[in-house]
Amino acid sequence: MGKLDIPKSNFGRWWNAVLLEADIVDVRTPTKGANVLMPNGYEIWEAIKANLNQRFKKTHHKNAYFPLFIPEEFLLLEEEHFEGFVPEVAWVTHVGDKKLNKKFALRPTSETIMYYMYALWIRSHKDLPLKINQWCNIIRWDTKETQALLRDREFQWSEAHTCHATAEEAVEQVEESMEIYSGVFDDLCLSYLQFKRPPHDTFPGAVYSIAYDAPLPEGKCLQIGTTHNLGQGFSRVFNINFQKEDGSTGAVYQTCYGMSTRVIAAIVAMHGDDKGLIIPPYVAPTQVVIVPILFRKKNEEEVTQACLEIEEQLTKANYRVYLDDRDRYTAGWKFNEHEMRGVPLRIEVGPKDIENNQCLFVRRDSGEKISIKREDLLAEVDNVLHDIDTEMRNRTKKLLEDSIHEAVTFEELVETYKKHKGFVKTNWCGDEDCAQQIKDKLSAEVRGVRVDIEKETLFGPCVVCEKEAKDVVYIGAAY
Repeated sequence: MGKLDIPKSNFGRWWNAVLLEADIVDVRTPTKGANVLMPNGYEIWEAIKANLNQRFKKTHHKNAYFPLFIPEEFLLLEEEHFEGFVPEVAWVTHVGDKKLNKKFALRPTSETIMYYMYALWIRSHKDLPLKINQWCNIIRWDTKETQALLRDREFQWSEAHTCHATAEEAVEQVEESMEIYSGVFDDLCLSYLQFKRPPHDTFPGAVYSIAYDAPLPEGKCLQIGTTHNLGQGFSRVFNINFQKEDGSTGAVYQTCYGMSTRVIAAIVAMHGDDKGLIIPPYVAPTQVVIVPILFRKKNEEEVTQACLEIEEQLTKANYRVYLDDRDRYTAGWKFNEHEMRGVPLRIEVGPKDIENNQCLFVRRDSGEKISIKREDLLAEVDNVLHDIDTEMRNRTKKLLEDSIHEAVTFEELVETYKKHKGFVKTNWCGDEDCAQQIKDKLSAEVRGVRVDIEKETLFGPCVVCEKEAKDVVYIGAAY
């Protein structure tokens, strides 16, 4: 495996090259936007799933699976919801040469099919809360230019849908989901902002929407998850009613939230460098790779035995470890491959290491080389992986801090955004027309009001119309 010959500063070309070379995604399929999630990429996704599943179990979510095929009349029941997805819906209209008497949508999202079933399952307050998640594929036939992981037509995701007896419980569930997602993203060493989306950008049919936007190094942001308070909009349409404790009947209050394989995109983009990927230790398919350094067959038996002992020692300590003893590749070739794939820590063992009862640690994030005594191996692996995790968090924290700028006037907004990209913090009156003017001028949008910090103090009038501002918002362009 050769080294990448494309610097990360050339993000578009680097992105396509590193996804393929690092065994994450192969886009060379016959259907554009429906790509292969390759073994290294899928193992990262499995680690993300395991993390989220663990958190769901603790909060009494249950996993289930619902049909891919959604009758057209289900989407039409909730017109506001349907209108938001109709441009991207892929339809099944024929079986063989026979035209079906009604159309079926290929799941663009699952609210309608799930809520049809919820109406059959829920009868009493004793059935609440209901918290169900499903892992599935989603089909959205986006007409825009596709880009692997960032904008796909078919992708994997988790979507959780909950039902509650009161509006207050639904709000609490939104807050719980935000804690769950923040925990996952923090374990991935990602930095992000949590926004309450403006009304014109709220999920179709929702009362309000919370989104998690991560800054990418080339200046755009990526929505890596969303949470929606649905109120009673869907439950009234789908007749999800229950008998309350006082004997009266009412519609449930609902929430939903989801994250997709876009999270892998955030990991690749935020952490990767000119050599390829840098995978956070928590989700790395291989946390430690051991590479024997054999020089003219010197101490070959001792080197091999030492590597086997280290592998056994680390495996027993529950590290994900790989002994790369393939004799058809040189050590240098292996170094390039594992650096490309983002393995956090490489351990090298050669003849001199045998003589000195030591081994060499090489960190993927910094390239630092550290000689370690064999008796200190386990403790030092733990220390180094912890340090790598901390350093990766610090790097993305700085990336986020450096991506935020301020503007008071429209001229400042235009100049600042064109110069820096990222997020520009400014004042907004709440009028959709002003938001549209920003979009027309900058091809960027009002991302929303931050909900991960205390309410920010206004520092000027509306950046567009100069009337009294309502909120401090952030402007940015997203994939």
